[in-house]
Amino acid sequence: MSVRVTERLIGDVVIVTGLSNSPQMVVQAINEEAKMVSTTWFSDRHECQEGDFPGSALDRVESSQAPKQKRPAGQKPAARGRKAK
Repeated sequence: MSVRVTERLIGDVVIVTGLSNSPQMVVQAINEEAKMVSTTWFSDRHECQEGDFPGSALDRVESSQAPKQKRPAGQKPAARGRKAK
């Protein structure tokens, strides 16, 4: 499924649907007229990469596909306050 190329796409995480091992990329800019999306990602060698893709070749990464944030060892979850009676 392709993405809609609008201003709301900026900052979203996308992948290339045609690549089985597509990196997760962050949308940096869009060109609505050409329906192109400029993205940034990190390579396996930890180098910043940039590329332009047609919106029809991209799909949003759902939150269930995104890597989970781990809490540093020894850090407890934030305390919740009690409700006043």
